[in-house]
Amino acid sequence: MVRNRFEFFKHALITLLVVAAAVAVASRFARFEVAVGNLVIRSQRGVTHPFPVPPALAAPEPVAVAVDGDRPRNVILMIGDGMGLGQVSSASPLIHGPAGRLAVERFPVVGLVRTFAANDLAADSAASASAIATGLKCSTKAISTLDDGSRPVTLLEAARSRGLATGVITTSGLMDATPAAFTAHADRRTHYSTILRAMLASGVDVLIGGDWRHYRKARRDAEFQRLIERIDELAGAAGYTVVRDPRRLATTDGPVLGLFPPRGRTADAHGPPLRDTVLAALGRLAEDPDGFLAVFESEVTDGAGHNNDIDLLVKGVRELDDAAAAARAWAERRGDTLVLVTADHDTGGLGVVEGRYRDGLATVRWATDLHTAQWVPLFAAGPGSDRFGGVLDNTEIGRTVAALLDLAPFPSLGTTFAAID
Repeated sequence: MVRNRFEFFKHALITLLVVAAAVAVASRFARFEVAVGNLVIRSQRGVTHPFPVPPALAAPEPVAVAVDGDRPRNVILMIGDGMGLGQVSSASPLIHGPAGRLAVERFPVVGLVRTFAANDLAADSAASASAIATGLKCSTKAISTLDDGSRPVTLLEAARSRGLATGVITTSGLMDATPAAFTAHADRRTHYSTILRAMLASGVDVLIGGDWRHYRKARRDAEFQRLIERIDELAGAAGYTVVRDPRRLATTDGPVLGLFPPRGRTADAHGPPLRDTVLAALGRLAEDPDGFLAVFESEVTDGAGHNNDIDLLVKGVRELDDAAAAARAWAERRGDTLVLVTADHDTGGLGVVEGRYRDGLATVRWATDLHTAQWVPLFAAGPGSDRFGGVLDNTEIGRTVAALLDLAPFPSLGTTFAAID
Protein backbone atom coordinates (compact mmCIF):
# COMPACT_ATOMS: atom_id res chain seq x y z
CA MET A 1 0.00 0.00 0.00
CA VAL A 2 2.79 2.39 0.97
CA ARG A 3 4.70 1.55 -2.20
CA ASN A 4 1.59 2.10 -4.33
CA ARG A 5 1.08 5.53 -2.74
CA PHE A 6 4.72 6.38 -3.31
CA GLU A 7 4.48 5.37 -6.98
CA PHE A 8 1.27 7.40 -7.39
CA PHE A 9 2.79 10.57 -5.97
CA LYS A 10 5.99 10.04 -7.93
CA HIS A 11 4.13 9.74 -11.23
CA ALA A 12 1.88 12.68 -10.31
CA LEU A 13 4.92 14.84 -9.59
CA ILE A 14 6.60 13.81 -12.85
CA THR A 15 3.40 14.59 -14.75
CA LEU A 16 3.15 18.04 -13.17
CA LEU A 17 6.79 18.76 -13.99
CA VAL A 18 6.29 17.70 -17.61
CA VAL A 19 3.16 19.86 -17.91
CA ALA A 20 4.95 22.83 -16.30
CA ALA A 21 7.88 22.44 -18.69
CA ALA A 22 5.53 22.23 -21.67
CA VAL A 23 3.68 25.35 -20.54
CA ALA A 24 6.98 27.20 -20.05
CA VAL A 25 8.26 26.24 -23.49
CA ALA A 26 4.95 27.02 -25.18
CA SER A 27 4.64 30.38 -23.45
CA ARG A 28 8.17 31.24 -24.55
CA PHE A 29 7.71 30.44 -28.23
CA ALA A 30 4.00 30.57 -29.01
CA ARG A 31 0.53 31.53 -27.87
CA PHE A 32 -1.71 28.65 -26.84
CA GLU A 33 -4.93 27.87 -25.05
CA VAL A 34 -6.11 24.64 -23.48
CA ALA A 35 -9.67 24.40 -22.15
CA VAL A 36 -11.00 21.62 -19.94
CA GLY A 37 -14.54 22.45 -18.98
CA ASN A 38 -14.43 25.81 -17.20
CA LEU A 39 -10.68 25.56 -16.67
CA VAL A 40 -8.71 27.51 -19.26
CA ILE A 41 -4.91 27.49 -19.41
CA ARG A 42 -3.81 30.29 -21.68
CA SER A 43 -0.46 31.71 -22.63
CA GLN A 44 -0.18 35.06 -24.35
CA ARG A 45 3.41 35.93 -24.92
CA GLY A 46 4.06 39.60 -24.28
CA VAL A 47 5.82 41.36 -27.13
CA THR A 48 7.55 44.70 -27.00
CA HIS A 49 7.15 47.62 -29.37
CA PRO A 50 8.92 50.96 -29.21
CA PHE A 51 7.03 54.18 -28.55
CA PRO A 52 8.06 57.85 -28.38
CA VAL A 53 9.18 58.46 -24.81
CA PRO A 54 8.27 61.98 -23.67
CA PRO A 55 10.75 64.24 -21.92
CA ALA A 56 10.51 64.50 -18.15
CA LEU A 57 6.99 65.59 -17.30
CA ALA A 58 7.91 68.63 -15.26
CA ALA A 59 5.20 70.54 -13.44
CA PRO A 60 3.70 72.95 -15.98
CA GLU A 61 2.82 76.51 -15.18
CA PRO A 62 -0.71 76.86 -13.80
CA VAL A 63 -3.17 77.18 -16.66
CA ALA A 64 -6.47 78.97 -16.26
CA VAL A 65 -9.48 77.12 -17.64
CA ALA A 66 -12.11 79.52 -18.96
CA VAL A 67 -15.67 78.68 -17.96
CA ASP A 68 -18.79 80.14 -19.55
CA GLY A 69 -22.35 79.36 -18.60
CA ASP A 70 -23.70 77.72 -15.48
CA ARG A 71 -21.38 76.77 -12.65
CA PRO A 72 -22.20 74.12 -10.08
CA ARG A 73 -22.42 74.94 -6.41
CA ASN A 74 -21.43 71.37 -5.52
CA VAL A 75 -19.40 68.68 -7.27
CA ILE A 76 -19.71 64.91 -6.75
CA LEU A 77 -16.80 62.94 -8.21
CA MET A 78 -17.30 59.17 -8.28
CA ILE A 79 -14.42 56.83 -9.13
CA GLY A 80 -14.72 53.17 -10.00
CA ASP A 81 -11.21 51.93 -9.29
CA GLY A 82 -9.95 49.90 -12.24
CA MET A 83 -13.28 50.38 -14.08
CA GLY A 84 -12.10 50.73 -17.66
CA LEU A 85 -14.14 50.71 -20.84
CA GLY A 86 -13.97 46.93 -20.99
CA GLN A 87 -15.39 46.56 -17.50
CA VAL A 88 -18.31 48.91 -18.14
CA SER A 89 -19.12 47.61 -21.62
CA SER A 90 -18.95 44.00 -20.39
CA ALA A 91 -20.93 44.49 -17.19
CA SER A 92 -23.72 46.44 -18.88
CA PRO A 93 -25.09 43.55 -21.02
CA LEU A 94 -24.37 41.00 -18.31
CA ILE A 95 -26.59 42.96 -15.91
CA HIS A 96 -29.27 44.37 -18.22
CA GLY A 97 -28.98 42.59 -21.56
CA PRO A 98 -27.57 43.65 -24.95
CA ALA A 99 -29.11 47.14 -25.03
CA GLY A 100 -27.79 48.04 -21.59
CA ARG A 101 -29.57 49.99 -18.89
CA LEU A 102 -26.84 51.15 -16.52
CA ALA A 103 -27.68 54.45 -14.87
CA VAL A 104 -24.41 55.99 -16.08
CA GLU A 105 -25.41 55.21 -19.68
CA ARG A 106 -28.21 57.75 -19.23
CA PHE A 107 -25.87 60.58 -18.26
CA PRO A 108 -26.09 63.25 -20.99
CA VAL A 109 -22.33 63.79 -21.45
CA VAL A 110 -19.78 61.03 -22.08
CA GLY A 111 -16.03 61.39 -22.41
CA LEU A 112 -12.92 59.24 -22.73
CA VAL A 113 -9.95 59.71 -20.43
CA ARG A 114 -6.25 58.98 -20.92
CA THR A 115 -4.64 57.73 -17.72
CA PHE A 116 -0.86 57.50 -18.33
CA ALA A 117 1.46 58.34 -15.45
CA ALA A 118 4.53 60.60 -15.40
CA ASN A 119 6.78 57.55 -15.75
CA ASP A 120 4.68 54.79 -17.31
CA LEU A 121 1.97 54.27 -19.92
CA ALA A 122 0.11 52.03 -17.46
CA ALA A 123 -0.68 53.97 -14.30
CA ASP A 124 -1.60 52.70 -10.87
CA SER A 125 -4.22 54.22 -8.58
CA ALA A 126 -1.68 56.45 -6.88
CA ALA A 127 -0.52 58.14 -10.08
CA SER A 128 -3.92 58.37 -11.73
CA ALA A 129 -5.85 59.56 -8.69
CA SER A 130 -3.08 62.07 -7.98
CA ALA A 131 -3.38 63.41 -11.54
CA ILE A 132 -7.09 64.02 -11.02
CA ALA A 133 -6.55 65.42 -7.54
CA THR A 134 -3.74 67.85 -8.43
CA GLY A 135 -4.12 68.50 -12.16
CA LEU A 136 -0.50 67.38 -12.61
CA LYS A 137 1.11 64.11 -13.68
CA CYS A 138 2.67 62.04 -10.89
CA SER A 139 4.69 58.84 -11.08
CA THR A 140 3.39 55.45 -10.07
CA LYS A 141 3.30 54.76 -6.32
CA ALA A 142 3.50 58.50 -5.45
CA ILE A 143 0.64 60.18 -3.58
CA SER A 144 0.11 63.74 -4.89
CA THR A 145 3.87 64.24 -4.92
CA LEU A 146 5.93 65.12 -8.00
CA ASP A 147 9.25 63.54 -8.92
CA ASP A 148 11.17 66.57 -7.63
CA GLY A 149 9.48 66.26 -4.23
CA SER A 150 7.02 69.10 -4.82
CA ARG A 151 3.61 68.65 -3.22
CA PRO A 152 0.96 70.31 -5.36
CA VAL A 153 -2.31 71.51 -3.89
CA THR A 154 -5.14 68.98 -4.20
CA LEU A 155 -8.72 69.72 -5.14
CA LEU A 156 -9.85 69.17 -1.57
CA GLU A 157 -7.17 71.49 -0.20
CA ALA A 158 -8.24 74.17 -2.65
CA ALA A 159 -11.91 73.58 -1.85
CA ARG A 160 -11.32 73.92 1.87
CA SER A 161 -9.33 77.09 1.31
CA ARG A 162 -12.39 78.54 -0.43
CA GLY A 163 -14.66 77.49 2.44
CA LEU A 164 -16.36 74.51 0.82
CA ALA A 165 -17.27 71.38 2.75
CA THR A 166 -15.34 68.30 1.66
CA GLY A 167 -15.77 64.55 1.91
CA VAL A 168 -14.05 61.33 0.85
CA ILE A 169 -15.71 57.91 0.96
CA THR A 170 -14.26 54.60 -0.23
CA THR A 171 -15.21 50.96 0.03
CA SER A 172 -11.48 50.27 0.31
CA GLY A 173 -9.27 51.06 3.26
CA LEU A 174 -9.36 54.78 3.96
CA MET A 175 -5.58 54.93 3.58
CA ASP A 176 -5.63 53.35 0.11
CA ALA A 177 -4.15 55.19 -2.86
CA THR A 178 -7.24 56.87 -4.31
CA PRO A 179 -8.62 58.47 -1.13
CA ALA A 180 -5.05 59.26 -0.07
CA ALA A 181 -4.36 61.21 -3.26
CA PHE A 182 -7.09 63.72 -2.39
CA THR A 183 -6.30 64.02 1.32
CA ALA A 184 -2.54 63.52 1.76
CA HIS A 185 0.92 63.70 0.25
CA ALA A 186 3.44 60.85 0.44
CA ASP A 187 6.41 59.59 -1.55
CA ARG A 188 4.95 56.06 -1.59
CA ARG A 189 1.41 54.80 -1.43
CA THR A 190 2.45 52.24 1.20
CA HIS A 191 3.46 54.91 3.72
CA TYR A 192 0.20 54.34 5.55
CA SER A 193 1.23 56.04 8.79
CA THR A 194 2.18 59.21 6.89
CA ILE A 195 -1.11 59.11 5.00
CA LEU A 196 -3.20 58.58 8.12
CA ARG A 197 -1.52 61.45 9.94
CA ALA A 198 -2.13 63.74 6.96
CA MET A 199 -5.78 62.71 6.75
CA LEU A 200 -6.35 63.56 10.40
CA ALA A 201 -4.77 66.97 9.81
CA SER A 202 -6.62 67.62 6.54
CA GLY A 203 -9.80 69.07 8.00
CA VAL A 204 -11.91 67.09 5.49
CA ASP A 205 -15.41 67.03 6.96
CA VAL A 206 -16.36 63.43 6.13
CA LEU A 207 -13.82 60.59 5.90
CA ILE A 208 -15.19 57.08 5.47
CA GLY A 209 -13.49 53.76 4.65
CA GLY A 210 -12.00 50.66 6.23
CA ASP A 211 -9.45 50.94 9.03
CA TRP A 212 -7.21 48.31 7.37
CA ARG A 213 -6.11 47.12 10.80
CA HIS A 214 -5.71 43.58 9.44
CA TYR A 215 -4.80 44.39 5.84
CA ARG A 216 -1.68 42.43 4.89
CA LYS A 217 0.37 45.35 3.54
CA ALA A 218 -0.69 47.74 6.29
CA ARG A 219 0.38 45.24 8.95
CA ARG A 220 3.96 45.73 7.77
CA ASP A 221 3.83 49.38 8.89
CA ALA A 222 4.35 49.17 12.65
CA GLU A 223 3.80 52.91 13.12
CA PHE A 224 0.48 52.68 11.29
CA GLN A 225 -0.62 49.89 13.60
CA ARG A 226 0.24 52.03 16.62
CA LEU A 227 -1.75 54.93 15.19
CA ILE A 228 -4.78 52.75 14.52
CA GLU A 229 -4.70 51.50 18.10
CA ARG A 230 -4.90 55.15 19.23
CA ILE A 231 -7.27 56.31 16.50
CA ASP A 232 -10.11 57.40 18.81
CA GLU A 233 -7.71 59.56 20.81
CA LEU A 234 -5.92 61.01 17.76
CA ALA A 235 -9.11 61.63 15.81
CA GLY A 236 -10.74 63.30 18.80
CA ALA A 237 -7.77 65.63 19.17
CA ALA A 238 -8.14 66.55 15.49
CA GLY A 239 -11.85 67.30 15.93
CA TYR A 240 -13.28 64.06 14.50
CA THR A 241 -15.81 61.67 15.95
CA VAL A 242 -14.94 58.06 15.09
CA VAL A 243 -17.97 56.11 13.84
CA ARG A 244 -17.94 52.35 13.37
CA ASP A 245 -21.69 51.86 13.05
CA PRO A 246 -23.02 53.28 9.74
CA ARG A 247 -26.33 54.13 11.42
CA ARG A 248 -24.53 56.79 13.46
CA LEU A 249 -23.55 58.80 10.37
CA ALA A 250 -26.91 60.58 10.39
CA THR A 251 -26.82 61.40 14.10
CA THR A 252 -23.21 62.43 14.71
CA ASP A 253 -22.45 66.14 14.71
CA GLY A 254 -19.28 67.73 13.38
CA PRO A 255 -16.48 66.16 11.32
CA VAL A 256 -16.79 62.39 11.18
CA LEU A 257 -14.24 59.61 10.64
CA GLY A 258 -16.07 56.44 9.62
CA LEU A 259 -14.01 53.26 9.95
CA PHE A 260 -16.06 50.26 8.88
CA PRO A 261 -15.26 46.53 8.97
CA PRO A 262 -14.67 44.51 5.80
CA ARG A 263 -17.46 42.64 4.12
CA GLY A 264 -16.15 39.14 4.64
CA ARG A 265 -12.50 38.39 3.99
CA THR A 266 -11.62 41.14 1.54
CA ALA A 267 -9.63 44.36 1.43
CA ASP A 268 -11.79 45.74 -1.40
CA ALA A 269 -15.17 46.20 0.30
CA HIS A 270 -15.95 47.69 3.68
CA GLY A 271 -19.12 48.86 5.33
CA PRO A 272 -22.61 49.09 3.84
CA PRO A 273 -23.39 49.45 0.12
CA LEU A 274 -21.79 52.55 -1.38
CA ARG A 275 -25.21 54.04 -2.18
CA ASP A 276 -26.07 54.21 1.52
CA THR A 277 -22.87 55.96 2.59
CA VAL A 278 -23.03 58.33 -0.39
CA LEU A 279 -26.51 59.50 0.56
CA ALA A 280 -25.56 59.81 4.23
CA ALA A 281 -22.51 61.90 3.32
CA LEU A 282 -24.45 64.13 0.92
CA GLY A 283 -26.96 64.90 3.65
CA ARG A 284 -24.15 66.11 5.89
CA LEU A 285 -22.16 68.01 3.26
CA ALA A 286 -25.20 69.82 1.85
CA GLU A 287 -25.59 71.67 5.16
CA ASP A 288 -22.65 73.91 4.25
CA PRO A 289 -24.01 77.16 2.72
CA ASP A 290 -20.87 77.58 0.59
CA GLY A 291 -21.25 74.25 -1.21
CA PHE A 292 -19.13 71.10 -1.22
CA LEU A 293 -16.75 68.85 -3.12
CA ALA A 294 -17.08 65.10 -2.49
CA VAL A 295 -15.08 62.13 -3.79
CA PHE A 296 -16.68 58.68 -3.65
CA GLU A 297 -14.78 55.52 -4.66
CA SER A 298 -15.64 51.88 -5.20
CA GLU A 299 -12.65 49.55 -4.91
CA VAL A 300 -14.58 46.39 -5.79
CA THR A 301 -14.12 46.80 -9.54
CA ASP A 302 -10.33 46.92 -9.15
CA GLY A 303 -10.20 43.83 -6.95
CA ALA A 304 -12.35 41.99 -9.47
CA GLY A 305 -9.97 42.93 -12.26
CA HIS A 306 -6.88 41.79 -10.36
CA ASN A 307 -8.57 38.49 -9.53
CA ASN A 308 -10.13 38.08 -12.99
CA ASP A 309 -13.43 37.51 -11.18
CA ILE A 310 -16.35 38.28 -13.50
CA ASP A 311 -19.00 37.64 -10.84
CA LEU A 312 -17.37 40.13 -8.48
CA LEU A 313 -16.90 42.59 -11.33
CA VAL A 314 -20.61 42.54 -12.13
CA LYS A 315 -21.43 43.13 -8.46
CA GLY A 316 -18.92 45.97 -8.26
CA VAL A 317 -20.21 47.78 -11.35
CA ARG A 318 -23.79 47.33 -10.14
CA GLU A 319 -22.91 48.78 -6.73
CA LEU A 320 -21.18 51.82 -8.20
CA ASP A 321 -23.98 52.31 -10.71
CA ASP A 322 -26.60 52.21 -7.95
CA ALA A 323 -24.64 54.84 -6.06
CA ALA A 324 -24.32 56.97 -9.21
CA ALA A 325 -28.06 56.75 -9.83
CA ALA A 326 -28.79 57.83 -6.26
CA ALA A 327 -26.29 60.71 -6.47
CA ARG A 328 -27.73 61.95 -9.76
CA ALA A 329 -31.31 61.77 -8.47
CA TRP A 330 -30.23 63.70 -5.37
CA ALA A 331 -28.46 66.28 -7.54
CA GLU A 332 -31.36 66.72 -9.96
CA ARG A 333 -33.73 67.55 -7.13
CA ARG A 334 -31.45 70.51 -6.35
CA GLY A 335 -30.30 71.59 -9.80
CA ASP A 336 -26.99 72.99 -8.53
CA THR A 337 -24.77 69.90 -8.41
CA LEU A 338 -22.40 68.41 -11.00
CA VAL A 339 -22.05 64.62 -10.91
CA LEU A 340 -19.02 62.97 -12.53
CA VAL A 341 -18.47 59.21 -12.76
CA THR A 342 -15.14 57.95 -14.04
CA ALA A 343 -12.25 55.58 -13.26
CA ASP A 344 -8.64 56.05 -12.29
CA HIS A 345 -7.37 53.38 -14.67
CA ASP A 346 -8.34 50.04 -16.21
CA THR A 347 -7.57 46.74 -14.51
CA GLY A 348 -7.65 43.43 -16.33
CA GLY A 349 -8.43 44.35 -19.93
CA LEU A 350 -11.84 42.66 -19.87
CA GLY A 351 -13.97 41.82 -22.90
CA VAL A 352 -16.99 39.71 -23.83
CA VAL A 353 -15.94 37.37 -26.65
CA GLU A 354 -19.17 35.41 -27.07
CA GLY A 355 -22.75 35.74 -25.87
CA ARG A 356 -25.23 33.48 -27.67
CA TYR A 357 -28.83 34.53 -27.19
CA ARG A 358 -30.15 30.98 -27.36
CA ASP A 359 -28.59 29.98 -24.03
CA GLY A 360 -28.11 33.37 -22.36
CA LEU A 361 -24.51 32.62 -21.44
CA ALA A 362 -21.61 34.96 -22.15
CA THR A 363 -17.93 34.12 -22.39
CA VAL A 364 -15.51 36.76 -21.16
CA ARG A 365 -11.76 37.00 -21.38
CA TRP A 366 -9.28 38.95 -19.30
CA ALA A 367 -6.07 40.14 -20.95
CA THR A 368 -4.16 40.33 -17.68
CA ASP A 369 -4.51 40.58 -13.92
CA LEU A 370 -2.59 43.89 -13.96
CA HIS A 371 -3.42 47.49 -14.79
CA THR A 372 -3.59 48.46 -18.46
CA ALA A 373 -3.20 51.71 -20.38
CA GLN A 374 -6.70 51.50 -21.86
CA TRP A 375 -8.74 54.67 -21.76
CA VAL A 376 -11.50 54.89 -19.18
CA PRO A 377 -15.00 56.36 -19.50
CA LEU A 378 -16.30 59.55 -17.96
CA PHE A 379 -20.01 60.25 -17.47
CA ALA A 380 -21.24 63.73 -16.51
CA ALA A 381 -24.56 65.32 -15.58
CA GLY A 382 -25.57 68.67 -14.13
CA PRO A 383 -24.29 72.24 -14.47
CA GLY A 384 -20.87 72.30 -16.10
CA SER A 385 -21.17 68.77 -17.48
CA ASP A 386 -20.69 69.98 -21.06
CA ARG A 387 -17.01 70.56 -20.23
CA PHE A 388 -16.31 66.83 -19.90
CA GLY A 389 -17.10 65.45 -23.36
CA GLY A 390 -14.54 64.24 -25.89
CA VAL A 391 -11.09 62.79 -25.21
CA LEU A 392 -9.51 64.20 -22.06
CA ASP A 393 -6.35 63.72 -20.09
CA ASN A 394 -7.01 62.81 -16.47
CA THR A 395 -5.31 66.02 -15.33
CA GLU A 396 -8.04 67.97 -17.15
CA ILE A 397 -10.68 66.56 -14.81
CA GLY A 398 -9.19 68.24 -11.75
CA ARG A 399 -8.40 71.45 -13.61
CA THR A 400 -11.91 71.76 -14.97
CA VAL A 401 -13.55 71.00 -11.62
CA ALA A 402 -11.33 73.66 -10.04
CA ALA A 403 -12.33 76.18 -12.70
CA LEU A 404 -16.03 75.43 -12.27
CA LEU A 405 -15.79 75.87 -8.50
CA ASP A 406 -13.53 78.91 -8.84
CA LEU A 407 -10.68 77.25 -6.94
CA ALA A 408 -7.77 79.43 -7.95
CA PRO A 409 -4.89 79.11 -8.43
CA PHE A 410 -5.05 75.51 -9.60
CA PRO A 411 -2.85 73.66 -10.27
CA SER A 412 -0.50 75.09 -7.70
CA LEU A 413 2.67 73.86 -6.00
CA GLY A 414 1.97 75.22 -2.51
CA THR A 415 0.41 72.56 -0.29
CA THR A 416 -1.57 73.34 2.85
CA PHE A 417 -2.14 69.92 4.38
CA ALA A 418 -0.01 69.33 7.46
CA ALA A 419 0.70 66.21 9.49
CA ILE A 420 -0.52 65.43 12.97
CA ASP A 421 1.52 63.87 15.76
